[in-house]
Amino acid sequence: QSRDTLADIIPKIELKVIKETYFLFCENPFESNKVDEDYADEFESAKINGFRTLLFNFDDLTSEFYFKNATKQIKASENLSNVIYRGWMLTPKQYSNLYEDLLSKNYKLINNVTEYQNCHYLPDSLEFIESKTPKSVFEKFENSESIEKLIEKTKKFGSNSVILKDYVKSEKHDWETACYVSDASNVQNLKNSIENLIRLRGKYLNEGIVVREFIELNDLTIHSKSGMPLTEEYRLFFFNQKLVEIYDYWEEGKYDLIKPETKEFEEIGKNVKSNFFSMDIAREKNGNLIIIELGDGQVAGLPDKAERNEFYKKLKNYIC
Repeated sequence: QSRDTLADIIPKIELKVIKETYFLFCENPFESNKVDEDYADEFESAKINGFRTLLFNFDDLTSEFYFKNATKQIKASENLSNVIYRGWMLTPKQYSNLYEDLLSKNYKLINNVTEYQNCHYLPDSLEFIESKTPKSVFEKFENSESIEKLIEKTKKFGSNSVILKDYVKSEKHDWETACYVSDASNVQNLKNSIENLIRLRGKYLNEGIVVREFIELNDLTIHSKSGMPLTEEYRLFFFNQKLVEIYDYWEEGKYDLIKPETKEFEEIGKNVKSNFFSMDIAREKNGNLIIIELGDGQVAGLPDKAERNEFYKKLKNYIC
């Protein structure tokens, strides 16, 4: 389907001068007048830093039949105001529904639908990060023929190792059977892993499948609960193409006190067509830094060790 939607066209029309910026959060599923408890700390931090807040019903928005009821508690604003969403991931269609519904009430989400998808879907992000991220091929999933087309594209990897994911997420906890393939030229094994990934993602499969070159990253530690090996990774947040902050990605493991140099990534960030996005970077075993992926800043989680009040305080400096 075309990505040139009403939500992309309307923002180009100057309706009114934007007066204020709100933060939008999901309601608690059991108490409509309270925020989802997983975002309670961010909700309070936004208010402490002087932002006004809005709540909507996430379950309604993600429902095929009730999405139009998602913002029924939000009253129309007299002045056009910017809105920054902080919450759970949305498909581009769900985001489009939210965008258009809010705009009808005079609230404009910080990213339009195209800008959201630019960083939410890896294939769309490649336009901005391809020179600094692992080689990748992808195919929209429609049927078994899609898998065959994707396998044909993977021939460029030869017998090298690859990892699998959909356009947004992987199944890392099923590393050996649905994520990591040690030899991309082993077609049967590759096909089995792709089919396992599709089965595990089920109805949550995001658009299609991506096959990426496997890069050896610098080891950090073993996760105390899942047993998954953790590598040296960082999450950067950008607002209006400017770096807001860089955080250690994992809550466990010993990171250096001095964060990596970000100048090269800041230059790349200047060309990303999004007003608010995250960039995950990682250190290879040889010491080089690469980009793992981009994410829309509205649905990118803050690492556990990130101080929420400080994050919103820094955002305020870029917004105001």
